[in-house]
Amino acid sequence: MRGLLEKDFRLTLTRKQTILIFFVMALVMSFSMDGSFTIGYLTMLSSIVAIGTLSYDEYDNGYAFLMTLPFDRKTYVLEKYLFSFLMTAGAWCVGVLLYFAGSFVSPGSGKAVGQLVGELPMLLALIPVLYLSAAVMIPIRLKYGSEKSRTVLFIIFGIIAVLIFGINNLPDGLANPFSQLAQTLEGLSPAVILLTLFAVSAVLSGVSCLWSIRIMENKEF
Repeated sequence: MRGLLEKDFRLTLTRKQTILIFFVMALVMSFSMDGSFTIGYLTMLSSIVAIGTLSYDEYDNGYAFLMTLPFDRKTYVLEKYLFSFLMTAGAWCVGVLLYFAGSFVSPGSGKAVGQLVGELPMLLALIPVLYLSAAVMIPIRLKYGSEKSRTVLFIIFGIIAVLIFGINNLPDGLANPFSQLAQTLEGLSPAVILLTLFAVSAVLSGVSCLWSIRIMENKEF
């Protein structure tokens, strides 16, 4: 597991120029825009970069070589989920530091420390929400590969967009589940909402991981 993590971190660092550009953009945004956007921006990009290591492993029949090394397929899958979480959480921490720095340095946009700390619980919700995107993409990438998975994801997100549009345009006589959910959430404390998000993310990620393990074990190279 440790060797696989080191491999993926080293593969990520080979794109240091791209990562540097992302960081500079985030730094600029932290001083010119809302800091919460910077946190979401970095967290989302880190999740995408983490999933990108699957493309490196797949390139030039790389799986056939990797599976000759002393680890099993289950360990390989578990490492991808752990690496994605570490990247997501690490980018969130960097985004928070930039958020604090931008709030104190930017003229006219300074916030009290108490206000910044008070916003962190809801900003923390970005970790389980965006980590779920990785949990959705990993089994699809393992199943269909880099090229076909783009088409599959496009279809999935297209279906989701159509469903959301349809629900938002329901006739007046029908209840909108989004409105009902929003009303329910308004009555809950931020701590309960946050714990619920982490619990849902953990359960769905666990299901995704089991699915990915099964895909990987049945995969032929």
